[in-house]
Amino acid sequence: MHYPRYRAAPPRPRPANGTLSPLTFVLLVTVPAVVAVAALRAR
Repeated sequence: MHYPRYRAAPPRPRPANGTLSPLTFVLLVTVPAVVAVAALRAR
C-alpha cells in the first residue's frame, strides 16, 4: 500500500488591509460591556 507524501497545509493568508477578524471585533465589543455590567452590579 502506498500513501502520498505528507505535505503540510499552506498557511492561511492574513488580510493585508488591516481589518479585524470577526472574533476579535466581538471580543473588543463584549469584554468592556461585561466589565461595565459587573462593576455596576457590584455596587
